[in-house]
Amino acid sequence: MLVRSLLALVIALIVICALLYQREAGYGTGPKDTSSAPKGETVEVAFASNAVAGTISIIDLERMEVVATLNGVPDGTNVSFFRDPIQSFAQEIAQASGGLNYGQDTDLSRDGTVLYVSRGFLGDVIALDIATDSVLWRTPIAGVRSDHMDISPDGKRLYVSALIRGGDVVEVLDTANGKKLGSFKTGLWPHDVHVTADNKTVYVASLGDMQLEVGERGEDPNAYKVTLADTDTLEIIREHSFDEGIRPFQVTKDGKQLYAQLSNTHDVVARNLETDMDIARISLPVAEGVSEDDWDFEAPHHGLAMTKDEKTLCIAGRASDYAAILTTDPLALVTTIPTGDAPSWSTLTEDDRLCLVANTRSDDVSVIDLDNAEEIARIPVGRGVKHITVGRVPVELLEGLR
Repeated sequence: MLVRSLLALVIALIVICALLYQREAGYGTGPKDTSSAPKGETVEVAFASNAVAGTISIIDLERMEVVATLNGVPDGTNVSFFRDPIQSFAQEIAQASGGLNYGQDTDLSRDGTVLYVSRGFLGDVIALDIATDSVLWRTPIAGVRSDHMDISPDGKRLYVSALIRGGDVVEVLDTANGKKLGSFKTGLWPHDVHVTADNKTVYVASLGDMQLEVGERGEDPNAYKVTLADTDTLEIIREHSFDEGIRPFQVTKDGKQLYAQLSNTHDVVARNLETDMDIARISLPVAEGVSEDDWDFEAPHHGLAMTKDEKTLCIAGRASDYAAILTTDPLALVTTIPTGDAPSWSTLTEDDRLCLVANTRSDDVSVIDLDNAEEIARIPVGRGVKHITVGRVPVELLEGLR
């Protein structure tokens, strides 16, 4: 009798565990095709991802104010064993050194109705329906941290960096349902990602293994790479090697030139990708009293946006609390503009008139007028704002959020 009871208990536990695994694997309300053009009139907004709060602030760029806040962690701030057994143990360890990160990167769907969120140490990407603030799907990313990503111009694919112990790959997701379509190898610890406007090539920069001492990282030939992959075949087209980890970067439309921030320096470098030679390098100003103790994650500068005419860069000077405006030809500093505390990302509005900078420690967004080289607004958002995405959403959707 006792044996039968124990056997029944074991079977019941197995069934319960299987049901819990199944429920976690299928979390979300279901697929949605978002790759069509927006319907009706649209309005430009900014999505500020608050990494510590786990929220996303939606900024009306005409009124310069937050009009709505989305919940980026409706499924909780801790990964359950049944969702992802490895991540459930790794999350606490990763957060102990890297801090809370529930919003590393965001991308807006082509139709302007869904926001894709790379959720840092939750180790996944979610599709968040903006109108209902509900999750459509959730996909775990290889390794311990889901990092930067980019959406293809046709709105059908997401390219997501698996930063820590994920096999040094970028994983490709179907935006409709979150299913993995494939992956490709990169340099060690892939970070920033960009897909070309013609949807043919994806560029990925790597940091090197940041769990090693700085002096040891460069000994591995794959440490500091910019990898180019074919978006159709996911085969590697070319690789470019650097002397330091590559932070945010931009590539010209013709694919001939790259501008990048580098780890553990205040430098911006211009690289001719045809000759694979650096053609310019500039060290940006350091505020009085700033030392390496003020750097976050070995990146005293983190955020680089380039205007469509490719003549101007807007750079987030994280350690010295400024936005730097640079020309590209020649690579030269125009001015620095004071911002909030620890600006850690920069992006441009559609008309390139404004540069938006995410101030991580002061929990606000600085709005920089590039024509007049001045801060024209500072908008309070949420705790630990880390990333900003600018895009167009249907006017009807935004009015509903108000």
